[in-house]
Amino acid sequence: MKFRCPVCHAEASLEAVFEDESARELMALLGGLSRDVSAPLVAYLGLWRSRTRALSWERALRIAREALAEHTDTALLGAALSETVEAIRRKREEGEDTRPLRSHHYLRRVLESLASRGTEAAALPAQRPAPAPGSQPRGSQAGGSRTAQALQDLEEWRHGE
Repeated sequence: MKFRCPVCHAEASLEAVFEDESARELMALLGGLSRDVSAPLVAYLGLWRSRTRALSWERALRIAREALAEHTDTALLGAALSETVEAIRRKREEGEDTRPLRSHHYLRRVLESLASRGTEAAALPAQRPAPAPGSQPRGSQAGGSRTAQALQDLEEWRHGE
């Protein structure tokens, strides 16, 4: 089955994407998060890509795991990811710095700033923590999203389970 990227309009095969273990893990990881965290995390991953090269699934998965490990409060982390993405996009639009990110230092500074300011995100009750890699048992629907479950079902179907 082919699908078209709504951003760059490139075509890809869904089967080929699911052949890559890192791609499956990243999709499951994103599917297990609330939209308030997953959407800014995907945008944050885009900041790590250069203009001329794609970000490999393996590297995207590693970066996503590292970003999620920065804070246990997912509401605060989602707000920090959004603020980081917007700030860096503004800088890039102004032509200040167009290089891809190389570390999570900027995100850490934003997290510290949000926590010290006592923003709404910091005042919200903590949502469930980001899932650790491989922490969700196979077939588990407890707390998982429909997307994560669909990805898991596809994986089990692929292996004939």
